Amino acid sequence: MRVLFDGTAPVAYGQIYVTSRELPNMETAFAGQVNGLCGAGYPGALFLMTGTHTGQVHLRIEVHDGEPSAATEEWEEVVEASFRPRDAAVDLVPWGEGSLARLRLIPEDQDTRRLPAYRVRYCATGMEAGSDPFGGLDPDELDDGDCTYMDRRPDRYLLCLWPADSTFDDPSDAVTRTDAILSQTSRAAAYWHGWAAGLPPAPTLWEQVEAEQLRRLERARRDEEYRRRDELRRWGGRLPSERLRQVRGNIHGLVLLDRDLVDGVAEAGAAVQRQIATWAARQAFTVAGVADLDWMAPAWAALDDGMPLPAEFADPRALWTRIRGEPPVTYSVVSVRPAGFGPADPLGAVLDAPVNPVAMALPALVAAGEPDPLQAALEALWAAVSTYAARRNEFLTDVRGAFPVIDIDRAEGNLA
Repeated sequence: MRVLFDGTAPVAYGQIYVTSRELPNMETAFAGQVNGLCGAGYPGALFLMTGTHTGQVHLRIEVHDGEPSAATEEWEEVVEASFRPRDAAVDLVPWGEGSLARLRLIPEDQDTRRLPAYRVRYCATGMEAGSDPFGGLDPDELDDGDCTYMDRRPDRYLLCLWPADSTFDDPSDAVTRTDAILSQTSRAAAYWHGWAAGLPPAPTLWEQVEAEQLRRLERARRDEEYRRRDELRRWGGRLPSERLRQVRGNIHGLVLLDRDLVDGVAEAGAAVQRQIATWAARQAFTVAGVADLDWMAPAWAALDDGMPLPAEFADPRALWTRIRGEPPVTYSVVSVRPAGFGPADPLGAVLDAPVNPVAMALPALVAAGEPDPLQAALEALWAAVSTYAARRNEFLTDVRGAFPVIDIDRAEGNLA
């Protein structure tokens, strides 16, 4: 016989646990049992009840090579159950705390590849007195502020474990016996036995498998529904085509502003998308007053010919420095509003704010040179919208006039 623990252990809510991994669920631990003191129904764990609600109780844990002799008469409550640990060592864990002690069921020098099933005997004495908040002491005789009664609890406990009988050479093949009440004297123990007996029976293995399958299916359904709703939100309330899903870059502002325009551009051919990208970049630069700079001619020529932008036009910061004669300066603007008092149209409020048209237009040129014609068109359009700012509706009308093929009435499903 080996003693794994012998000392005081803190309990709260009348509970303490022996567990291989996670803490046991109370109802799962006791479902289908007749005893309500040692719950063994949760895989790899024991749920131990005490008379003391909150305080320090004495607990001794022993592991035997075989079934020990019957509990002596000092133990008023005696129950047994079967326990299958998941590891060679388990933890003694108080409620709401970490491990109090590591309990090695199998010595380190022995083979731990085949874990035996165990029979456990949980013995208690003094549970009735322990269920009294003051542990049988007269509170009138205690000094104010004297809480030592929480450390002088009258109830004591013994947990014995031994390998269950095995029908084969493999100890894990042990026959699991039902739990049993061997002795019961206190009302406290009777209460918990009655509570356990009133629980619905534990689910069978097949019922557990079926329930887990249903949980996984429901989780997958909810995850898919979340993804669908999130995609609807990001795409303005209408799911995108697979082609639109593949587009990278800064396009979701335009999606929220004018989803019909986005769909129209997506359904146009690559050649039209290229024309839209170049047109939008020119419009943005025109509004910014920098479209006709002589040194910009190579950039417009490359876009018109469907060629990549020359390297000197691919960096918006370098373009800014060349146009303004000074490097760009980054500012941070913070707006503080009481919760719930934001603008009714946040996107509109951003676009209506004062902007530097040159700074807003420069990304349109870089976007127009993107290898993906659809991304080029959508990013250039968004940069132009940002450049037009409060005049954006004028621009959106102009693009539909310049490219009638993209003006689709989604309500009718036809060209407008």
